Amino acid sequence: MEQEEDRLSNLPIIILHHILSSLPEKDVARTSVLSKTWANTRFTFSKLSFSDVKFRGWIPQSKDDFERKRKKFIDYVTRTLSRFCDRGLTIKECKITLNHFELHCMSKDVNFWLKSTSESGVEVLELCLPSGPNHDEEGHDECYVLPMGVIEAKSLTKLVLMGGIRIDQAFMHQSIKFFSLIVLSLWEVLLGNEHAIEHLISCCPLIEHITLNRCLVLSLGGGTKLMKCLSMLGLPKLKTVDVQGIQEVYVDAPCLENLYYCHDVLDAPFKIHFDSCRNLKVVYLSNLKGNTITNEWFLDLFLKFPFLEILKFANCTMSETINISSVQLKVLELSHCLNLKEVNIDAPNLLSCTYTIGVVDGLEPVMSFVRSSSKLEVDVEIYIHYMELGYLKEFLQNIKPENVLASLSLSLFIYGRVEDGRNPVFQVSSPPPSIKHLHLRYFPKHYTLFSSLLSIILSKCCSTTISMSLHPCCSKEFLKFFYETLMRRKDDDCVCGSSDTKCWWHGLKDLKVSTSKKIDENVDFKTWLESWTEIPNEDIIFRLKF
Repeated sequence: MEQEEDRLSNLPIIILHHILSSLPEKDVARTSVLSKTWANTRFTFSKLSFSDVKFRGWIPQSKDDFERKRKKFIDYVTRTLSRFCDRGLTIKECKITLNHFELHCMSKDVNFWLKSTSESGVEVLELCLPSGPNHDEEGHDECYVLPMGVIEAKSLTKLVLMGGIRIDQAFMHQSIKFFSLIVLSLWEVLLGNEHAIEHLISCCPLIEHITLNRCLVLSLGGGTKLMKCLSMLGLPKLKTVDVQGIQEVYVDAPCLENLYYCHDVLDAPFKIHFDSCRNLKVVYLSNLKGNTITNEWFLDLFLKFPFLEILKFANCTMSETINISSVQLKVLELSHCLNLKEVNIDAPNLLSCTYTIGVVDGLEPVMSFVRSSSKLEVDVEIYIHYMELGYLKEFLQNIKPENVLASLSLSLFIYGRVEDGRNPVFQVSSPPPSIKHLHLRYFPKHYTLFSSLLSIILSKCCSTTISMSLHPCCSKEFLKFFYETLMRRKDDDCVCGSSDTKCWWHGLKDLKVSTSKKIDENVDFKTWLESWTEIPNEDIIFRLKF
């Protein structure tokens, strides 16, 4: 029988490289055993990734074994990069990650690797090293000093530096040649002075994305400190800025569309100026506790930025009342905002609203939707103490108008123990609010609490679907109790007891069970539960029909 022609291997090398680029890294390595053509394709594949984890592993080992693996790793990276240089092949992407081998023994090797990639026309370069000294700490001499050769990579479009990397003062005196750089990402990098980044950015005329995460500068006393001030001016193509840990930020970029700012310095005042960025579409502000975000700030925000579509806040201090009015806004997120008691939203095109609240924040806030889209999805996440669950219904009643609840998904993160055998007492005095979805992230371990938690669900809200997260600490017994109780559906032994108003349990006609991995299949619950050898990492979903 004639052997069929291997048409795939006969494809041009550029197409084979394109196929490899869409595969996971492990699968790329496996292709080299298919044929000589695929082996050559693998050896000339221009997207390289090196990690010492693959050589060292996670199991503790002897000093001699550790040193042997370190040398093997160095030899592998050096031979691979040398092969590209010797053959005159282009390296499009190169990522080097060192987390376990001691860097001070390898700095010369890393210098050679970066030089080789630069000479091979690298377009994307990522260097990830262990973290350097924290701010206010000595130890900057232990950082890896970025070699001058990196700036010679004229073809570089993306540069990512993470960890204990120092950009020396001498680096800034050179003629910067990052004329092609589009993406610059620096994480915990140590700089010579406050203005080093500004100088570097100013020499990148095509820059579109800038990420600066907790970068440090040398202090006069010899230690290090977090950057305090940053100005990004005269960048006509800049579209995205992501800054964390800098106290004062000034951005003047007419094409900026995405702004992410995290202050990350506890209770310290901050300044962020981006008024000239009129084309902003996304604003995400986090950890702004030193200043209060006022209602007037919100009013000015939508006047200054008429194209704003996504607005997110996390751990920010706000006025007690805020009014959000925008015809352009599509996504709104408020997470653990301090002082906030009332939110009035007039956004007819809003599609998604996420509200996260903890017991420290209180359950008083009123959320009113003056105008809303018929496609609006509202997600509320509540971190609440077990004994405070009695206020859940009142909180839901504070979301207005009532028709919004039809799109509400509620996630409960319940914590705390019940002392002295006390259980919250729940009585159905009026029909509970109907919501779209209820998600529980808590399973009581003690049988005495099973009926109490179920009473909360019965009396505080009525949901068409109830899902529960499964994790190693969840209670298999509670799941069984929950299912059997819903399936029983008797008129006695119920939360509503003798009340004239009946809970939704009595109107339940059918119950179907599925899981997040088999969302469209009905599951035989008891068979599925008994088949566990260990708790699966998925959600279980109960679909209720009334």
